[in-house]
Amino acid sequence: MNQLIYEKNMKALEAKYPVWAYLLDEVKRKKRNFDVIAEQSLMGDTILKVTQDKKTLYLNGKYAPSAVIERWFEQQGKIEEYAPIVIVGISNGEHIRQIMERAPKTSNILIYEPSLELFRRAMQEVDLSFLFQMDIPVGIIVEGLNDEELESYLYLFISYDNMTLLRWYISGNYQELFPQEMEDFVARLKNHVTQIHIGWNTKLRYTDVRAVNVFVNLPYLYDGYSIRELYGMLPEDVPVIVVSAGPSLNKNIMELKKAVGKACIISTDTAIKPLLNAGIIPNLFVIIDGLKPEVLFQHKDISKVPMVTMTAVSTEPMACHKGKKFFYGAESAFEDELSGDIKKKREEDSDRRIPFLVTGGSVATSAYALGLNMGTKTVILVGQDLAMTGNRTHADGTFQAEMDQIDINSREYFEVDAIDGGKVLTRLDFDMYRKWFEDHFKQWNHVTVVDATEGGALIHGTKIMTLKKAIQKYCVHEFNVKWHIDRCKKLFVDEQRKVVLDYFINSVKKLEEVKKKANEGVHLYERLEKLAKKSTVSDQELGKILKKIKKMNHYMETDYMARTVMDSLDGLNFTLRPLAYQFQEDKRSELLDVADQGKVLLYAVAVAVDEISLIAEQTIVQYAKKHSTKE
Repeated sequence: MNQLIYEKNMKALEAKYPVWAYLLDEVKRKKRNFDVIAEQSLMGDTILKVTQDKKTLYLNGKYAPSAVIERWFEQQGKIEEYAPIVIVGISNGEHIRQIMERAPKTSNILIYEPSLELFRRAMQEVDLSFLFQMDIPVGIIVEGLNDEELESYLYLFISYDNMTLLRWYISGNYQELFPQEMEDFVARLKNHVTQIHIGWNTKLRYTDVRAVNVFVNLPYLYDGYSIRELYGMLPEDVPVIVVSAGPSLNKNIMELKKAVGKACIISTDTAIKPLLNAGIIPNLFVIIDGLKPEVLFQHKDISKVPMVTMTAVSTEPMACHKGKKFFYGAESAFEDELSGDIKKKREEDSDRRIPFLVTGGSVATSAYALGLNMGTKTVILVGQDLAMTGNRTHADGTFQAEMDQIDINSREYFEVDAIDGGKVLTRLDFDMYRKWFEDHFKQWNHVTVVDATEGGALIHGTKIMTLKKAIQKYCVHEFNVKWHIDRCKKLFVDEQRKVVLDYFINSVKKLEEVKKKANEGVHLYERLEKLAKKSTVSDQELGKILKKIKKMNHYMETDYMARTVMDSLDGLNFTLRPLAYQFQEDKRSELLDVADQGKVLLYAVAVAVDEISLIAEQTIVQYAKKHSTKE
């Protein structure tokens, strides 16, 4: 060991990550199946080589590590501003040093070291002190030291805006030395990027309907309830049964009758009709989709079941359902303003703000999260196939009386472990939900999760048993969930109701204010464009117009009605946002880009205001005028 190098590294590490320095000394060394040897390259660099199974592997080149990184830069071409760079393997650190020095200072650099023991040896032999002294965004993950922070770093460093700019560097021979760790890391990185895609695709899917849904559904909020009323309602020993509409639900749906009165039965939106057809009235049903068709809810008993919903969901089921509606947060600026303003007026009503419902992207994961918030320590999953059981996607009685079989020869289907052994076909979205459950189980390990689906994909971390046995074991105490739900308090009461109606009536006036600001913003960007085209422009003149643009942008980002309009333009944002990260070679071109994008967005805001004003006039304004006389 090079004592001077080690002491220098540890001093730098202690200054930046004191806990790491402690753990590096205290964490028990694992027996490793390789030896790490430091030697000098022909160019005089300290290099590391690993001997394993009588093979010698050089981690970053044997002769000239600098040449290896030089070739990487040549292959990459230009690295754009704000590009995230993922480096696998710390090795001798020379590649990291050069990437830090030569990459744009706006880059986010994520370093992943799959071996704690290799990291220890590198700290003993090569100067890595620079890693802990840089002031640019650098995240370091060392397996066995802080690997639980990986998801947080991925979330912070890689977003929709910069993911297309992503660059990779994999240190030599790491794939051969650590195949499983590399496979797991790449899978988690791909999963992160996939979730970004899914999130944006979901936003795009609802872009055209979101504003319509919110304004049509806001009157239901006026007479509705918050899901906060449901929190802590259940004793810990009363289980929640989450009923999904997987094909296996056909097998055991009738068993659920034995759980009525001894569990809280929460149905997903697609499972509600099969349950009602079976004569089972669940305690709640959950909907999250902004485009769910009315056919799923056309049943004479639908209004007997309280709905857990949000203002952004499809308007058809909201109108079809005449019963109680419990709302969770919809990321609606209008809705946030309503509940937030009322909170400011009456501080003692601090629970008026509508809580968000943790979700993994599906209605079943949302129903599961709701059950946990209600206080149970046992969740039983039913119909949670997450697979093409019997070559079907859903149980009979959901979208149609008997579901058609699908063509499983498409490339979108792949195999995963089946709940009853062997393999079963699934698809990407189902598999994402399965992984969400598995990750969540690790965080909530004090909760028992029973998978009583009796078919489909295996969700690791669950107890597998038949629904009949699960009910016999866990549904043992009588508890009247309906009695408690019937006594919940409404979200808005007394003088709060007048505040809500005033917001409704003034909505069109507020929208006109947004349109006026948007038009002013368009003129500001036109002036910026003219300045950018001039041969010379003073910093004072440019600073003056940019200050006004900054003030206008602040309004668009913070005003509740401006944000409501912007929500309806996610599709346009989807196109424009990554362009903001494209670097221009000169200041003039950059200003012209800013002006062009700003004009397009604010012109779209002005047009959207006209459309939304018509919707508001026909929905919440009419509703408020009608009900103001009654209050």
